[in-house]
Amino acid sequence: MPQAKGTNLIDMVKFLRSQKDAARSALPPALHGYLERRIVVSDWYPEEEMFALMLALGKIMPGSGDDLFRQIGALTARNHLNGSYRHLLSELRLDTLPIRANALWKSLHDTGELTLEIEGAGAGRILLRGYANPGSEMCLVIDAYFAEVLRLTGLDAVRTAAEGCVHRGASECCWRFRGEPRAPL
Repeated sequence: MPQAKGTNLIDMVKFLRSQKDAARSALPPALHGYLERRIVVSDWYPEEEMFALMLALGKIMPGSGDDLFRQIGALTARNHLNGSYRHLLSELRLDTLPIRANALWKSLHDTGELTLEIEGAGAGRILLRGYANPGSEMCLVIDAYFAEVLRLTGLDAVRTAAEGCVHRGASECCWRFRGEPRAPL
């Protein structure tokens, strides 16, 4: 069974707990235990349950549709980069990001191989192969997560475009990105 690290769940669960009545309505009964039991950031949890928590979050957060899942991705990236994974992404630069992005992915998910390719100043692509992707909303979260990571490397006006998605028949998920390198201070 595919697994996700507890750091992927912790912020979602905190928010769901703050809205406990709405969360109980939004969550399948089998997942109500997440509203009570402690989440251990270093433990592994079923990827499908993480996805169900994310969908429940999407039902009770302000906003809707694709933008909501992109917001979840960007917030998660900021929380990771300012918290549990700050050490992995310290002194984050675009030229070191390909190695660090794959290490980050492997520390968050036990399936999939993430490759980030730099194709020029502020441009490249992200490939995700072999990930037990539980739903198309997860692709939106991943897209926004790495767009935020790219912003934090020093790119402004980051734009991403999905080129392929396993939920639309592709063999892998793939995104192109482009941003404007920030001038040094």
